[in-house]
Amino acid sequence: MGYKTILFSKPGKLFIKNYQLVYQADNSDDTTSVPMEDISTIILESHQISVTNYFLSICEEYNITLFTCNKKHQPNGVLIPFYQHSRNTKIAYNHINMNETLKKRLWQRIVKQKITNQSIVLKILFEIQDLDFYISKVQSGDKTNIEGQASKKYWSLLFADFKRHANTKHNAALDYGYAILRGTISKFVASSGLIPCLGIHHCNELNSFNLTEDLIEPFRPFVDLLVANMNTLQEDTLTKYDKAYLLNILNMQCMYRKEQITIQNACEKVCKSFSKSIEASDFSILELPEFIEVK
Repeated sequence: MGYKTILFSKPGKLFIKNYQLVYQADNSDDTTSVPMEDISTIILESHQISVTNYFLSICEEYNITLFTCNKKHQPNGVLIPFYQHSRNTKIAYNHINMNETLKKRLWQRIVKQKITNQSIVLKILFEIQDLDFYISKVQSGDKTNIEGQASKKYWSLLFADFKRHANTKHNAALDYGYAILRGTISKFVASSGLIPCLGIHHCNELNSFNLTEDLIEPFRPFVDLLVANMNTLQEDTLTKYDKAYLLNILNMQCMYRKEQITIQNACEKVCKSFSKSIEASDFSILELPEFIEVK
């Protein structure tokens, strides 16, 4: 699996030569190339970048996530490889036929890990333990909405006078980081043979990636910590340096099954463990990312 995330912010063209990604800037004969096997993610920020269908096809062969961006330079679309798993039909059948009890227990597990990770963010930044109280309160299916209660407390402590969907740099940075995670998880959802639109909690009929919205939850606090540590939050807009900093989320280290790995690798392993949990109808098989132990 590739490991490089590449952002293209200037006009030019992309093409494939000898299974290398080649970039040529406009009005220049100079080119830059990267082996396709080294690439994990490509972000097309500039609207003046031309590509070929062959380029798109090769990206899918190499399991590369390709993002497009809107006029505000925020990721707004993602191209992911279509089902590549050898047992796709069996996995899809298991996914479709999940029982409600399993869905509720899986969602409970996800919410508990999300709150645990949020709590660790607050401990790292402020040495406070205000969220620990909520973790043991999460019931099957989170029927009392402990996630919402914990999140309200979490955001009030993480950023002063913060409103999640206000037009601020804080939110722009959070949205950028979440978008990168969302695209990466979507890629591994598809390559694991799962059906992206069938979530266990999220069920918006207009969302083709409900399952991604479920699985991203324990990963969000890793983005939150990156954003909280940005020293440019008082500026008006995200700079190219901010984006490069946020793109590093995929290389951030976490704990998974007592092993230290990158967030990108954890995204893949979570999707695979989710597939195994529904095949065995056992919620305890689902393993989720944790922060490296706080000392």
